[in-house]
Amino acid sequence: MHLDRLRLENFRACEQLEIELGRRLTVLLGNNGSGKTSVLDGIAIGLGAALTHLPSVSGITFRKTGDIRQQGNALAPYTRVALTLRSGVKWDRIQRRDKSKATIAATPKATGLKELEAYLDGTVIDPLNAEEQYDLPLVAYYGVSRAVLQVPLRRKGFPKSHTRMEALENALEAHSSFKSAFIWFYNKENEESRLQKERRSFDVTLKELDAVRSAIRQVFPDISNPHIEANPLRLAVTLNGETLDLMQLSDGYKTLLGLVIDLSMRMGLANPHLSNPLSAEAVVMIDEVDLHLHPSWQRRVLADLLRTFSNTQFILTTHSPFIVEALNNHLKRHQLGEPATGDQEIDHLMPLSSDDVRAYLMESSAKHSLVDEETGLVDDTLLMHFNDINVLYDRMRDIEWNRMDDQHRSV
Repeated sequence: MHLDRLRLENFRACEQLEIELGRRLTVLLGNNGSGKTSVLDGIAIGLGAALTHLPSVSGITFRKTGDIRQQGNALAPYTRVALTLRSGVKWDRIQRRDKSKATIAATPKATGLKELEAYLDGTVIDPLNAEEQYDLPLVAYYGVSRAVLQVPLRRKGFPKSHTRMEALENALEAHSSFKSAFIWFYNKENEESRLQKERRSFDVTLKELDAVRSAIRQVFPDISNPHIEANPLRLAVTLNGETLDLMQLSDGYKTLLGLVIDLSMRMGLANPHLSNPLSAEAVVMIDEVDLHLHPSWQRRVLADLLRTFSNTQFILTTHSPFIVEALNNHLKRHQLGEPATGDQEIDHLMPLSSDDVRAYLMESSAKHSLVDEETGLVDDTLLMHFNDINVLYDRMRDIEWNRMDDQHRSV
């Protein structure tokens, strides 16, 4: 399940906005308050209808107050979020300001959830009830609070088993806590240990755990041996030959590692029948993907995520010029074509087709496409704030040089 486009009407500060989403990647840039996070929240509300229709899962919906656009002191009659899948399935969700006849008359006719529910019935619920194989579409939303990890301090209350639908529990809550991933990892390690004892071989592993280990290895080549330790209860990893508690790592490691573990756990839980659960279709939103990351990580985080989760559609926000320049490098690498260039750094870049990418500058809840149709690259005016800093430095340098020239002439 991949999204094709989003439409917002009277949603928060946005009067009307329609965005075409990239098959693999959509990047939203802009100042604080420009509407980037509102786009992610709107998608989450739209996808919430899908989760609510599935058994044993609850999705999110509009807030009781605050989602209907206010202009002056008056609320708009309604707010609407509409989504379209790449397969053509369409649905929308509407919230009215009240139940008056005038408000109802001012609200457009809803598309409704009929197409979405029929799609989910045919692809998930009917095969589930018939005990047939099916692929569970995965969605996840990681907000800026993802850096605040909540690792349980004791094992009391841990569930003993897990169901596939648990992969979607709280998946659209932007303030993911990592707790569910920790519990799942703990239980799966115990299950794997029992199997190894039964078969008297340490070579026996669980495919779902292997998926998490593989994801960590691909994104963090310097981290190995993720495992749960019981006394005290903690998730530990080996970094540069030293065993460390997850909570001992820097904010950059914790933020990205927590996301990678949580997402790969959800993928392993959702579709354990796949030979590589990381290859399942998914829609993943990340607010401020550059959060707490060193510039060297910002340059490679897009490729790391896209390579590791090979069939995931990422929708990201960022403020980072390093993310933008890295995106241009991946687009340019695709334009060079398949033959190796002989430059190892260039050849290692992940090619990205401009057909699979959309990039927008958000301003006052309106969008401006930043992928130039002629070059297929992101417009370099994205770096205007970065360039402003350089221009200011150049002006001061010119003043300094002029002063030096004046001093020489006066001598």
